[in-house]
Amino acid sequence: MKHFKSLVESYDGKLTVADRALISIVLSEPSEAIYLSSGELAAKANVHASTVVRLARKLGFEGYPDMRSSVRRDVDQNPSFSNISQQRRTSIEQGSNLANLIEAEMAAIAAVASSVSQIQIDDGAKFLANANSIYLVGRGGAAPLMAHLDRRLRRASFRVETLLNLQRRDMAERLISLKANDVVIVFGFQAPVSLPAGFEALMDHARVTGAKTISIGDTSILTARPRADLTLSISRPDQSAMQMRSGAMLVCEALAMTLANKDPERAVKGLESLERLRSDMQSSEAE
Repeated sequence: MKHFKSLVESYDGKLTVADRALISIVLSEPSEAIYLSSGELAAKANVHASTVVRLARKLGFEGYPDMRSSVRRDVDQNPSFSNISQQRRTSIEQGSNLANLIEAEMAAIAAVASSVSQIQIDDGAKFLANANSIYLVGRGGAAPLMAHLDRRLRRASFRVETLLNLQRRDMAERLISLKANDVVIVFGFQAPVSLPAGFEALMDHARVTGAKTISIGDTSILTARPRADLTLSISRPDQSAMQMRSGAMLVCEALAMTLANKDPERAVKGLESLERLRSDMQSSEAE
C-alpha cells in the first residue's frame, strides 16, 4: 500500500489552497494528525470538514479513516516522527538552548535518509551534468542554500544564475534566455506561499523550452504544482517550527559531490582554473 506522502507526490489532479493547507498540517505533524477526527483536522486548517473527505478521495482513499490509517503507517515506520508531541512539549518546557538545538538538528539530518534516496541525488546530478546554465530560484530563508550551491557549482566551472527574492517582472527578464538542457532549481519551505513569485508560469516556461526542473524543500514542496521533473522533499520531525535548513543543506552538498564524482575531470579542471586565476590576480596586485 502506498504511503500518504507518496500519494501526494504522485497526484496529478488539482490541489486547492485548502487541500495544500491540510496536507501541510498532516505532513508536518503526522504523529498528531493520526489522532484527529476529520472535523478537528479541518478546524486546524480553517477549512470545512467536507474538504478533508474530498481530499482523501482525491488521493485515492475510500475516506478519511483510510487516509488516516495510511498516515499512521508512515509514523509507525519512521521512528523520527513517533515522539514529535513529546519533543515539542519538552522544548517548550526547557526553552531554547544549545543542547535542544543540537538534538533537533541531529534528528533533522537523520530524517534525510528516509526522505531522499541516492537514486534521486543521482538523477539530479545527471540533470546538472548536462546543463548549459543552472538557475537557482528562491526567496527568504532559501538564501544560504542558494549561496552554498552557487559556490559549489561555480567552482566546478558551471554557469550559474542566482535569482533570489525577485518579483515577477525581474524574474521574467532573467529567465527569458532559458533553453533546453538548462536546469532550474527552485527552493520552497513551510508553505506553498513561500515559493518564488510566478512559480507556476516559471515551471510552465521551463517545460515549453525543454529545461529540466528540480524542486528542493520540506514536505510542503510536494503540493507545489506544476510538479518539477525531480522533487527532493526533506522531512524533519519539527517541520512546523523549522528555523534551520540542515537537511536541505546536506542534500545540496550531496548533489554537488555526486556531480563532481560523475565528472571528476571537469571538477579538477575547474579547481585548477580557479587557483590559477587567483594566483594571477594576487600577482597583478603585488606588482
